[in-house]
Parts: sequence; structure tokens; C-alpha cells
Amino acid sequence: MYAYKMFNKSSKKIILNFEPFHTIPNSTKFLFFIKEASGIVEKDQLSLKLMVHKETNKVLFAEVGKDFVDVLISFLTLPLGTIDRLVAKQSDMGPIRIASVSSLYESVEELYDDYMLTDSCMVMLLHPKNPMEDYCRSLKLNVDDTDPTNYYVCNNLLQCQNGGSVMCSTFKSKKCSCGKLLGNQIFLKGYDSFEGFVKENSCFLVTDDLCILPMSLDTMVSIIKKMGIEDISTLKEIEVGVTKNKLIDLLKCSLVSKTPLTDVFLHKKPCLQKSDGNIVYLSSDFIHEQCTSVDVKIMYQKSDGVVVRLLQGNSSMGSIDGLYKSVADLNEDLFNTKEVKVKLVDLGLPPQFKLSNQVLPISEVRAPIYHCVTKSSNPKLSDFFLTEDPIIVDPSKKCMDVIMVDPISVNESSKVFLRGPTVFAATDDLLVSPISFIPLLSLSNNSNTNLGDIDVKLVNIGLYEITHI
Repeated sequence: MYAYKMFNKSSKKIILNFEPFHTIPNSTKFLFFIKEASGIVEKDQLSLKLMVHKETNKVLFAEVGKDFVDVLISFLTLPLGTIDRLVAKQSDMGPIRIASVSSLYESVEELYDDYMLTDSCMVMLLHPKNPMEDYCRSLKLNVDDTDPTNYYVCNNLLQCQNGGSVMCSTFKSKKCSCGKLLGNQIFLKGYDSFEGFVKENSCFLVTDDLCILPMSLDTMVSIIKKMGIEDISTLKEIEVGVTKNKLIDLLKCSLVSKTPLTDVFLHKKPCLQKSDGNIVYLSSDFIHEQCTSVDVKIMYQKSDGVVVRLLQGNSSMGSIDGLYKSVADLNEDLFNTKEVKVKLVDLGLPPQFKLSNQVLPISEVRAPIYHCVTKSSNPKLSDFFLTEDPIIVDPSKKCMDVIMVDPISVNESSKVFLRGPTVFAATDDLLVSPISFIPLLSLSNNSNTNLGDIDVKLVNIGLYEITHI
């Protein structure tokens, strides 16, 4: 059935009629479907108002609400492996490569599973978890395509005896202490609900280089003056729809351009950021911080080889630096909680991702303490669930502690991704492969390098070197 309104001239009343759908004329059906289809599309996109300078066809700023700002902030939470995977995909703009990061990602993809310490390591490297996954999954549009974290307990949970506790894993291939697989999925209940990063009904301005600013007339005027614009009649406001594909394009442009809004929404080719020739050095306090380092042997061409190249200009390409700094400068009252801003500014690794002897001093997000609960005195597998808050549990029901199984190693002192004693080689563009003389010989031939011009040197790689590779 479908409904439509008719105006009765004699009674001067609007009458609501109902008719079977098959009686609708074909032309009307077509319009009906178009309207319905457009409604569906609108649910999967955001609306954006852009202030554009007509003479230069350049975006000055965008007037945005919570939904769009939440997505921009989510860019800062994405692991490097996820970013490389996303930007390598086809979207409205087409795939891009992130210099040596793409080479590194592709070379890890080509490694055999036998080189990994466990079968979970490859997944953790190529599909790393987002440390703020729960926040991102609450967004209206989430660009992160990584599978959500699932939890698995023993297939023989009803009979499994583990000292009154339950073993749990985020990977289905792990084994319980009883020898059975941890393959029975269990669900979380009673945990906090998440509503993105910033407060509802918040209004912001986003500049062309993705700096997020609180909405104010003073800020608008300041941006316009900074661009040297005196004639307001040269400005126009346009409204655009932002689909998930457009957001992927925006992520791509944020890595290579200082004008990503203009590039994506005014259909300009991204303008690659150029270095100003300045070399950025870390502060002495940061350089000399106590941290782990490793010794490696490098093979280099004596005549002109440079193994470690310092980054010039900003510490990263495009607009990501400005985005991060603007989030760090935002008043904490604009965020849903003060804790959200603290997490964003000092983002840590997801639980169970930190390695032993890790060079970069990055902390690990504290893993929640879970409890396994049964709904009845004679439970079935489907009666079990996980909770972070045992207070919600009926005292008459059984509540057991949960032991999370480490996906890499039970020994904290030997947490590594790659299995020893294999030795690996990394080329200057970060292609990683098991070391072999034949590939090295091929590399030498391809670069027209004489063996007499090759030397081997032992170098120490610490925090300073890692942050400059």
C-alpha cells in the first residue's frame, strides 16, 4: 500500500487516500524510488558548509558539527598499518602510497607465516587494533574497516576447570589450559556506551589544512583577514555531502597536502607539501631519554650512501601535524570527558600490543579487567557473558575472573613478532625480507653498484634514529 494526499475542491479539505502499490503509474513509481533512494544515501553521509573564495576557488574554512569533527579526530587514532591499507584502496580519488611505509607493509604481507612467532602476529601487524576502537565505532561514519574485537572462551567451558577462572582470547586460534580451543564467542555486557569524541551540538570551524577551531565570529574574521581578503562579496557558501569515500579521500589528502578540503570538495589535484629546507631535531631531553636501542649491521655504498635520512620540514607530511596540534589546543570542556582528550593527545598502544625491548617509548592502554558471568545455575554456553563491572551481577549467579591470553607470548620478556633465529634484511626503502645473498646480489646489480664499493658497518639504532627513519 502507498498513501497520497488529494485536495477536494468542493469540501475544501485534504483527503488522505490509500492505494495498492501495483496501481501506481510507472512514472510515479520511478519518482517514488528516486526519493526513497536519495533518502537512503542521506543517512550514510554528512553535510558540510564550505566558505569558498570565488577568485581563487579555495576553501577558507568549513562550518561543521560534532559528526564531522569526530571523524577528523578519528584519523589521529588510526594505526599506521590501517592508514596504509585504507589509502591503498580505490575511492573517488584513487589509491596512494605513503613512501616507505607502503613498501614495509607490502613486504610484511609477503612474509611466510612460518617467520611469525605465532599465527596472530601477522593479523596484528597488517590489521592492528585501534586503541580507541569503541569511540570510533560509535561515529556516524567510521573509516576504520578493521574487524571489531571479539572475545572467545573455551569450547569446553561447561566442563573446563581452571582454578575458578576463565581463559579468554581475542583470537579464535588460541588454546585453553585444558587443551581445547578458545573458539566459543562470548559477548560483553554492561560496559560504557560511547558517543564519539566531542560533545553533542558542538559547532566548529575547520580550516583548509584541517585545524579544528571553536566556532566564533572572531575566528571567522581572523581567517578571512589572514588570507588577505577584504571584499566579502568574493566569498560564497556552498553545502556539500560527505560520503565515506570522500572521507577516505580526505584521509589521503591529509597525508600529502596542505589544502585537503579544497582538494577533495572542489575537485583539485592534491598539492604536495614542499619542505622549507629546515631539519627538525628532537629536543635534547627527548633524545637522551633512557630507552632501548638495538645494534644492526648495514651494508652501504661507500661513495654516496646515506642510510638514515632525517625528515625535513614538519615531522609528518600534509596536514596531520596541524590537525593534532589543534586537537591538543582545544578546550577539554568541548570533549565528552576530560579523559577522552588525554587519551587522544597521548595515544597508547592497544592492549597486548607492546613488545619486550621496544625502542619507541609508547605506553600501552590498560586492558580492562573482565569477569565471566553465568545467567543460571544450570548454564548453557549461551548463558555466559563478559562484563567489566561485577556490581551489575546478581549475587546469586556465578561470577568468575577472566585471564586474557596474550596473542604473542606468555613470557613478557620474549614478546616479539618474528621468530628467531632468522636474520632479516631491510632495504633503504624499508622492504623487509629474510636475508639471502642472492637478493642482495640482485639489488647490487639493479643499482649498478660494484661489490668493491660495498662495505658493512655496525650501527646502533635508538630512539633518535627510529623517529627520523
